[in-house]
Amino acid sequence: MIKIANQTQDQRAENLSENLEEMRLTVKEAAKQVNESPSVVRNWMRELKTHIPTVQGENGYHYFDKPALERLMLIQKLNREQNYSIKQIEYYFATGETKAEPEEMEERSSGDIRKDLDTILERLERQEQFNQALVMKLDEQQQYIKDSLNKRDQLLLESLKNTQDAKKAEIKKKRFFNWFN
Repeated sequence: MIKIANQTQDQRAENLSENLEEMRLTVKEAAKQVNESPSVVRNWMRELKTHIPTVQGENGYHYFDKPALERLMLIQKLNREQNYSIKQIEYYFATGETKAEPEEMEERSSGDIRKDLDTILERLERQEQFNQALVMKLDEQQQYIKDSLNKRDQLLLESLKNTQDAKKAEIKKKRFFNWFN
């Protein structure tokens, strides 16, 4: 199965040599050439941009020529066949294509793991208590704001009513005196 995949990849590389000497491909077209989805190629571009030699067009888009497609196929091989993570691929390119060795994990006893888990659970409990206290304080502040706004609205309504009453009284006074004139 792997041999067939390698043959297919070699055939794609030969086809690239023949057909793409002067061609510029979009992300979607390049993804099709390397049998990946455009979103995967965009992710590689985002994470490994400095290591993929694309050609930038006048419109600001990145286009893929033969060297860029060859780099995409290498990234694909490292990722799919050798199970390299994006960080390991970055290291591979940044160190002049030095093979990335998997990091050794230190052995931990179940007692150490249990102790760490207990610490995490304790912190989680404290965080939950803090969150509850914070929610209560926010509820209190929200009620205070609501009460303050209601009080302000009542004062404004009273002021408006007093102003209207004063105007009505002024109008009545003018009518009364105009009646005598």
